[in-house]
Amino acid sequence: MPVAPTSRLAALAGSAGLVLALGAGPALAATPSTTSSAAPSTTSSAAPSASADVELAGEACPEDEGATVLVDPQGLAGGDLAAPTAGCALEAPDGLTALTEAGFTATESQPGFVCTIEGLPAPDQADCLNDGYWAYWYAPRDGEWTSSQVGAADRVPEVGGVEAWSWTELSGDSLEGAPPRVEPAAVAALPVAGEAAPTGTSSPSATPTGAPENGTAGDSPAVDPEGADASEVEASSEEAASVPWTTIVVVVVVAALVVLALVLGALRARRRRDEEMDERRSDAR
Repeated sequence: MPVAPTSRLAALAGSAGLVLALGAGPALAATPSTTSSAAPSTTSSAAPSASADVELAGEACPEDEGATVLVDPQGLAGGDLAAPTAGCALEAPDGLTALTEAGFTATESQPGFVCTIEGLPAPDQADCLNDGYWAYWYAPRDGEWTSSQVGAADRVPEVGGVEAWSWTELSGDSLEGAPPRVEPAAVAALPVAGEAAPTGTSSPSATPTGAPENGTAGDSPAVDPEGADASEVEASSEEAASVPWTTIVVVVVVAALVVLALVLGALRARRRRDEEMDERRSDAR
């Protein structure tokens, strides 16, 4: 691999009055300096949204934690990076750390200068000093991509924000980075890291497991609460109607006997009082 000072990237940077922090500490990670008079526009107003031919994979950080990191391989797609892929970096003190904390493997050709991410570009694809570089972008969750004007090692990601690394092929004398092919809002809308999410693209069926899809009778039919209440009332009525008539007769007879006993008891008591009064009258005479 050619050394940095003789590389095409370094030559372009020198001709434009740019600094690439090669051997001078991690000041930049494949991003132009603000000292350039030809620095690219800081905001991408034409960043494309996720479309049918651009898949988006991975997961995002919660809105109030960490930084979501997107890697868009552009034309390098292959291996573990077949499409723009995002990961969550809960610990993100700087852009370089966020990249690795989000689960990506990166190598540096010089301190602070990212050469490959997940093995891309492969040796047979491109050279990270002569053919292209990883452009470093950032954005609010619902904003637009902005090309970083400082190196990834010198930038502190915004909590809840979105970081991006997008492979950029060198073309002519331009060092303008290629923006990611998906918008920040689409990246932020990915499933949140650590939360259960259904696999595949199909949405879960609303039909309970074991129940027929058309709602007809099956092994586990749905139960209508109102219908259940009506059934209980009907069952209670049937039980009441099924009480044997002999039981009713016995209850009536017992009740009549009780009343008769009470009446006879009252008559005996009255007759006793009458006899006592007759005895007292006879004694008095």
